[in-house]
Parts: sequence; C-alpha cells; structure tokens
Amino acid sequence: MIQHIVPVYFMRKGIQAVIEMVQGDSGREVLFSAQDIVLSSDMSAKIYIEKPSGLASYRNAEIRDNLVSVKATTQMLAETGTCLGQIQVYRETEKVTSFLFLLKVQKSIVDASGIESKDEFTILEQTIQEAIAAIKDATDAKNAATDAAKKALQAAATADASTSNADLKALEAQRAADDAAAAAGRADSAAGKATTEAGKATTAASNANAVYEKLKDISVEQINDDILSIKSTLNKTIIVEG
Repeated sequence: MIQHIVPVYFMRKGIQAVIEMVQGDSGREVLFSAQDIVLSSDMSAKIYIEKPSGLASYRNAEIRDNLVSVKATTQMLAETGTCLGQIQVYRETEKVTSFLFLLKVQKSIVDASGIESKDEFTILEQTIQEAIAAIKDATDAKNAATDAAKKALQAAATADASTSNADLKALEAQRAADDAAAAAGRADSAAGKATTEAGKATTAASNANAVYEKLKDISVEQINDDILSIKSTLNKTIIVEG
C-alpha cells in the first residue's frame, strides 16, 4: 500500500537513513536503494532488524532494479522505539552487509496493544522447511533406489534362470545333433553295403546271362544221344595198362 524509498550504503557509512513507521502495520514496503554498489539478478538479499528489546526479525528480501524490496511485517513493527537494521546481499558463498539504518516505530493507539513481540526468523523457518523437504526427497530417492535394486536383482535372477534354461536347451540340441550325425553315419555305411551287394548281384546276373547265352541253343536230346554214344564206344574199347 505504502512505499518508503530509502538510501542504503555498502562501501561507506554515508548519511544514516531513518525510516519512520507505525506500530503493528503490515501494509508498508521499503525500497532500499543501493548508493554505492550495483545489484544484479544473480544476487539475493536479506534484512535484519533488531528491536529495542533485543528480539529480532530476520527475513528474505527481493532484489529488483538495483533496489532491495522488503515488506514490513507486524512482528517487525511490534515494538515502539528505535530499531537497528541492516541489509545483507549474497552471491553464492560471498556476503556483504550494509551500514546501519534506523527504523523508528511510533506507538499505535488503535489495536497494537494485543501484539506480542517475539523473534521472527522466517529465514530459519524456511531453511528448516527446506531441510525437511530435502530429507523427504532423500528418503523418497533412497526408497526408489531400493526398489530399483530389488527389481534389478529379480531381473538378474530371471536372466540367470533363462541362461541356465538356454544352456540346457543348447546341450540337448547338441546331443540331438550328435545323435543325428551318428544316424547319418550309419545310414551312409548301410548305403555303402547296399551298393556293394547291388554290385555283386549285377555281376551274378551278368554271369548267369553269359551262361544262358552259351546254353540257350544246345539241344538236351542231342546231348543225351551224344552221352549214350560215348558210353557205347567206351564199352567196346579195350584199355590196356602198360
């Protein structure tokens, strides 16, 4: 609702800025204008306010257009009196802190009496929440990794079983191939023997055919007559042994 534009120094003390606000307000924004450094988008900022009682408010701030923007909170303005403030600017692990400025909180007679002043460390709370979230993420990642490891072990066991089955099938196939080769050898041997016997049969057939060719024109009656003639001649012949 209301903006306060305030100069802030990092290189030297300069003119100490004084900001005046009313107790318990929450609609005020302070734009701290860096007078001696240039702010960039790779930086982050925080504001620290120390109240008159010693309690503190430590909050994140926003950087835009070389300005550090801070929304005033009820806790920041809970106590009347003069508060001390500083802006911190960060880039990665580096940090620079501004010189002090003053925040004067004037008493409100409207509804500020019910405000209890206490420490406001939203940065710490945010860090705790981020740590809790990081722990949860780490736990989830660990559980996911455990599940993945279990699945990997199951897959490895399945692969081992498949490999064993494959090895068994390969052994059975090799045995079948060996049996087939032996059967083929026996078949070749039988074929060789059959060829040999066929050759013998062919030779016998040729011999029989030759005999047939020689005998086919001979007359059986003529042979009988010749035999009888020979016997008769022998009976009439006198053989003298000398």
